[in-house]
Amino acid sequence: MPQKLLFKTAKYFAVSLIVSSSISITTNAQADDTDIINIAAQLGLLQATPNQDIQQRAYREPVRVNQAPYQAARPRAQRRDPYAIRRIQIHQQNQARRKAHLIRLQQQRLQHINLRKASQRRASQRATSQRLILRSHLNRGSSSNIWGRIFQGYRIRNYNYQPLVKKFIYRLANNPQKIQRITERSSDYLYLVITELNRRGMPTELAYLPFVESSYRNSAYSHAGAAGMWQFIPATGRRYGLMQTRSYDARLDPHQSTRAALSYLQKLHRQFRGDWLLALAAYNAGESRVERAIQINLERGLPIDYWHLDLPRETQQYVPRLLAYKEVLSRPSAYGLRLQGIPNAPALARIHVNKAVDLRKAAAYAGIPSKQLLALNSGYLHGITTPLFSNSIILPRRHAGILNRIIRDLPPAADVHRKRAYRSKSNRRRSSRRSYVRYRVKLGDNLYRIARKHGTTVQKIKRLNNINGNNIKPGISLIIAKSKRSRKTYS
Repeated sequence: MPQKLLFKTAKYFAVSLIVSSSISITTNAQADDTDIINIAAQLGLLQATPNQDIQQRAYREPVRVNQAPYQAARPRAQRRDPYAIRRIQIHQQNQARRKAHLIRLQQQRLQHINLRKASQRRASQRATSQRLILRSHLNRGSSSNIWGRIFQGYRIRNYNYQPLVKKFIYRLANNPQKIQRITERSSDYLYLVITELNRRGMPTELAYLPFVESSYRNSAYSHAGAAGMWQFIPATGRRYGLMQTRSYDARLDPHQSTRAALSYLQKLHRQFRGDWLLALAAYNAGESRVERAIQINLERGLPIDYWHLDLPRETQQYVPRLLAYKEVLSRPSAYGLRLQGIPNAPALARIHVNKAVDLRKAAAYAGIPSKQLLALNSGYLHGITTPLFSNSIILPRRHAGILNRIIRDLPPAADVHRKRAYRSKSNRRRSSRRSYVRYRVKLGDNLYRIARKHGTTVQKIKRLNNINGNNIKPGISLIIAKSKRSRKTYS
């Protein structure tokens, strides 16, 4: 009992002594009686027991009263490195940029995939459209429609990506009336051309060549003297067996000119080692001109295909125009056009007659326009046939029966060709005396046609009328030298 009282007395005495003397003694918030006993022992009021384990307790660092609160809350690493916050900010910015870059890459990848799918879808639609067009023709039967035969015989690859081809495709698509006129005009000759192409094993795209050359006008003439559906110049025509006289021109015969043109194209195809584009360019510009252009590119180390050759402007546009016709006629629905069906049957018939026949009289007796019969037989320059140069007459098949009967019954006409070919020396001397006549130029005339009609030459007409070029305007009057003999004959 006295010991407890002594303990309480020492406790109260120690507390009062600490307060009165303002001694700063660090105490813990969890101080207990053991701590108080320790203090009393230090003051000499109570002896400390040696078996106490107070000395073994861990030392706790006191909290400084004068330290700022924010310094106590900051981590030690940040107190040591003043740039740590800036580095954290930069790291966060870099992460944001990397994330935005990955999003952009993902968007670009998705856009590329969508574009590729759209391109594949368009290509599939084009192929499907082409198959449907071909199937529609084949369903009607290649034996019943000529376009099916043409589409099946394609061998020249497409060059629709070339700028010039695109240009002419756009022009044709915007001029459907022109396509309609040419296809109607070609309906008489396409069966003849396709049959000959198939017989020779040639690409059927060559059937579009008269579209470019003459628009399938059998009696077409050019300013350079080319004539006929295939536009043969005189020298090339004679080289391939096309007879040309003052009264008969085989270049205007569709059968003979078609065979000669395809033989010439085959020769050019062999000459240029199987390149049809170069063969077509040589058909227009001449093989020597194309060979010179190839040699120049070889010397310069440039490609020698058609698209890289330095050719005349007309030849540079020649092949693209043919390829544009191929594209538009192969897929007319894609360009808003309606292709006229042409039966896969011969539209023309040919008979052989060993007498001179006046075609105008035959057409008048048959009740058909004489212009139609003269256009088919435009090789006879005066409308009168003759066995001397050719004994064949081309007739429209739908009128072939009645025309054949009328021609057989007609009396022989005056054979002006034979008279001109077998005239005597006196006649030749009389015909050498010239007279001059005036001729008013009509729409569609050219110097070559006028010269052939009046039995003279282009050079003489140009010399008499002081003409420098080859172009003449409709309505002007020309002075033409003409023999008395020939004047009586043509009247």
